[in-house]
Amino acid sequence: MQLSRRADYGVRAMIDVASRRQGKRTTIDDISRRQAVPVGFLRRIIAALAVGGLLQTQRGEGGGIILARQADDITLLEILEALEGPIALNRCTFNPSQCPRTSHCAVHEVWARLQRQLTETMGAISLSALAERQRLIDDASKIAPG
Repeated sequence: MQLSRRADYGVRAMIDVASRRQGKRTTIDDISRRQAVPVGFLRRIIAALAVGGLLQTQRGEGGGIILARQADDITLLEILEALEGPIALNRCTFNPSQCPRTSHCAVHEVWARLQRQLTETMGAISLSALAERQRLIDDASKIAPG
């Protein structure tokens, strides 16, 4: 199982937007350049994140992209679900009632436990924590070795 490129780019775009000073707008072209994401693909990603209520976009003079909510209130899980839909390891964790083997499957409880751990972990990671981590990485990479 692997997250899509869309999800990867979307998380990077959200971290980029969250890293701007509060209230400072950015543009798709600027995010594209900073994150090395094709601008056409990024437009579709930004649109999905806006529909998901995570970004606000405004065209024209003074327009651009900002977070729709505080970075502390946005989780990694929300970002991924806005781009990919509900995150599920398999069909029986997505909708147990649709799996005829749930009550007599040796691995069902393992999948269910892993699903809970995955969603709890991603739901506990805030966008602000990711943006801060990125700032620390960026700052460390600016220090030239002696």
